[in-house]
Amino acid sequence: MDKVTSHSWLDEKHNRLSARFAERHQSVLRQFFARDPNLWPLYKIKEIKELVNSKKNLFTPYNLALRHRISSESVIPHQVNPLVRFDPLALYAAATTKNWDDPASVENVISTPCDPAIHGAMLATIANPNLVYSEYAGNATELEKVVVRQMANLVGYNTADATGLFTQGGTFCNLYGYLLGLRKCFPESVMHGFRDKQFAFINSQAGHYSNMTNLSLLGVNIEEQLIRVRLRENNQIDVQDLAKQLDKCLQEGKAIPTILLTFGTTDTFAIDDVAEVYLTRERICRQYALSYRPHIHVDAAVGWSLLFFRDYDFAQNPLGINSATLDGIEGHASLINGLRFADSISIDFQKWGYVPYTSSLLLVKKRQDMEFLKQDPNYFSYFEPQQRDNTHLQATIECSRSAVGVFSAYSALASMGFEGYQTLVAHGLQNANYMRCLLSQWPNCYVVSGENQGPCVTFRLYNPQLKESARAQFYRERRLIKQKAYMENIVSSATFHRNHFLSRQRRELKTNWITSMARTNYDEQGRCLFLPGEKAVFLNPNTRRSDIEAFVHGLFS
Repeated sequence: MDKVTSHSWLDEKHNRLSARFAERHQSVLRQFFARDPNLWPLYKIKEIKELVNSKKNLFTPYNLALRHRISSESVIPHQVNPLVRFDPLALYAAATTKNWDDPASVENVISTPCDPAIHGAMLATIANPNLVYSEYAGNATELEKVVVRQMANLVGYNTADATGLFTQGGTFCNLYGYLLGLRKCFPESVMHGFRDKQFAFINSQAGHYSNMTNLSLLGVNIEEQLIRVRLRENNQIDVQDLAKQLDKCLQEGKAIPTILLTFGTTDTFAIDDVAEVYLTRERICRQYALSYRPHIHVDAAVGWSLLFFRDYDFAQNPLGINSATLDGIEGHASLINGLRFADSISIDFQKWGYVPYTSSLLLVKKRQDMEFLKQDPNYFSYFEPQQRDNTHLQATIECSRSAVGVFSAYSALASMGFEGYQTLVAHGLQNANYMRCLLSQWPNCYVVSGENQGPCVTFRLYNPQLKESARAQFYRERRLIKQKAYMENIVSSATFHRNHFLSRQRRELKTNWITSMARTNYDEQGRCLFLPGEKAVFLNPNTRRSDIEAFVHGLFS
């Protein structure tokens, strides 16, 4: 394969789809996303078959009576209804939900679940184990440990030292990341709180909103006890600014419980350099002779699936990935390998793992860290003492923990394996690069953060009647000039694109409008403006190149 540049996604030649890859992708679709009753018996049930067919045909049934019932019903039926296998109202609700199988569904970091994961979830639902306690869950807790070891191995952790647990979404995983830092920094806070403690949490300006809402849940004074680190131009955390903020905190006598990073931001897929942050932390710890280490938690809810390429043979390229995408993945190799330096990680199987909601894993590098979360054992008086340590009973935020995430994640991993996941991830990345390539050919469109090479494509449209190129207008907007005309231009450009977006009514591809996909330069006080725009996220295994071509043609026709 020819050596390509870091901007090879701009070249149609490097975005060509190989026949070898196309066949592999179609094979994965046929086996794991076709809802084929001959392969997966769930789809033989009449009502389920009809539901699946209505989704496949992109048909949304409209029933006036059921529509009225779902908006007004408030009384539980009095009589027993033993012959109702699927209640009509429940079926109507299921049929009229958002259809993530639709090839046009690309608006956010949400995917359609694969067939093995759906069947795995069904197993958990029938067995109904509660992971809070081994006696309530039996070997379901052991299956959870299997998935933890598999993911620890994927990241590059020592599987004998690592631990983890499935919880209620990525927000809970990030909450654990904050809590782990607090408890390790202030071990006595588990009983006495941290009201009199001087500390500051650190996160990125590009992080998920749970990075902020979780702090409110913890009772943190966000104005005084949080530092939001500046961003590089591609929305990656600025490690130089991070080091500066760490120095400032420690010089002021403030402790730093947690540094929260992101491995694939929701809108632009920026990947923070975890290894660089780790080295910065180690230097700071030595310099200030800290008795603790700030806990590095990485929100990899979206981007964790890139780990399937950690040991990929880029020279042989067995999947036949095109050169634009192969170059992009290989260019991110050091960032992917750097994830092993995190102390804990948020992993959402429900996103780029093709598993049903909710299937989120908190992965912890050192199992002894969970000891800091343990509560007084006397609180757990109705659990058998000899079995309390068989799960993370005393260390979890929640009590009841569903095993649906465990069974569905394990089933997906077991069925699709490395090659299946590599094919799905590469399909999304190739689609994203193809869209970037097509968009970049139009002078009034600017592709933002294309070098991030994730599944998220962000762009801004400018009025074609203006003589200035989209690139020139975008970089002029980023200069943050404090003049009235400057602000009027920003508003005018944003309004043009927003109106264009609304007029299309999400035709061809169901893209999304976001309010902060890029930033201006920082002023003297460290402030900036965030620029809005449009995004498409290519996790959907059903999205075809023809869908992308039709969308781009519709943009400029």
